[in-house]
Amino acid sequence: MSSALSANETSSIQLRTEWSESRSVWLRWPYREEIWPQRLGELAPVQQEFLRLLQVLAEARIPVNLQVAVGHVDNVRSVLAEQPFTELLTIQLHEVAYGDVWLRDCAPFIAEGVQTEKHASAWHFQFDGWGGIDDQFNHDIEARNWLSEKLGLLNAGAGVANDNMVLEGGALHHDGEGTAIACAGSILFRPGNDGLTAAEFRQKLHGCFAIEKVLMVPGRLAADETGGHVDNLAVFIAPGEVAIAYTDDASHPDYATCRRVFDFFADAIDAHGRAFVIHKLPLPRAPRLSAAEAVDIKQRHGVRRRIAGMPLMASYVNFLRINMGVEHLSAGSTGKLIVMPGFGLPSDEVARNLMAKWLPDYRVVTVPARGLLVGGGGWHCASFAY
Repeated sequence: MSSALSANETSSIQLRTEWSESRSVWLRWPYREEIWPQRLGELAPVQQEFLRLLQVLAEARIPVNLQVAVGHVDNVRSVLAEQPFTELLTIQLHEVAYGDVWLRDCAPFIAEGVQTEKHASAWHFQFDGWGGIDDQFNHDIEARNWLSEKLGLLNAGAGVANDNMVLEGGALHHDGEGTAIACAGSILFRPGNDGLTAAEFRQKLHGCFAIEKVLMVPGRLAADETGGHVDNLAVFIAPGEVAIAYTDDASHPDYATCRRVFDFFADAIDAHGRAFVIHKLPLPRAPRLSAAEAVDIKQRHGVRRRIAGMPLMASYVNFLRINMGVEHLSAGSTGKLIVMPGFGLPSDEVARNLMAKWLPDYRVVTVPARGLLVGGGGWHCASFAY
């Protein structure tokens, strides 16, 4: 992308938040046999979950842009044609080469509003396949570049700015008012960011996004294969309000981490001097990859081995939030939807009810995500609203 800018050619942008208005949701269809358990002639469990998500989006009248891997479009179109909700679904299929479904982690960091030619429309950071656990990451970079062009970001404002720091979408969360949260594990301790200090990271975010305060949330959840993404541990639901993964069970492997995170936010203030309102979402024990699942994965060198008994990262914090702009609403839609991941546990409904209480303007639904966990993430990781 020769039209992209370097860091010293543009000034900072106001980064979009999770609740910024959007026109559609972007997703990627799962297909890789070395990540997802699949049997010949059957839909993979994760593909069935994606269909359930598409049904929820159709019922909410939220348009979908679905990236489909090269050579898979006809099959996906056939699968969609068989679904009873298809008549309600507004969807565009885009044949694009990509590594995996985790669109959020290698997507443009987009500005809230670009009004002058001095401001970039978005930032592109480096992506290294979560420290090298997936050798197809270059395809994710190509798909991100394609997306930025498709969204018109190259021709907006001063175009797209590039930076050599490794930064994934799930590694950073912010409140739209100058405060960001991140975990050190996936940023400071990433091989691609060798030698990066917390002070340099804060300075970088200030220069790119005018973020005044960066809170480095302590620890990481044990099953998180990214090195520690904040979208599994703690997220803003509004300025001054965070939802955190939490357990009271002292025997839980993440009990000490949850306590540290709660104490951290209890003692912290944001860029405007506000104390945080802390909401607790239950953190289930990590489910384990079954032997039946493992045997249906075609393991190969270059991709993290997914073996029977390995813990899977199940966090209700990893939810998808959609706020459709008024001009993009269709009849029968409020445009405000939260998709919680479901793990087949009693705590699924507890988490859904809590989120509905905290954000009453949103319709809150649970979509199964146990199959999605096999690949390492949740519905926030697998989506991108714009």
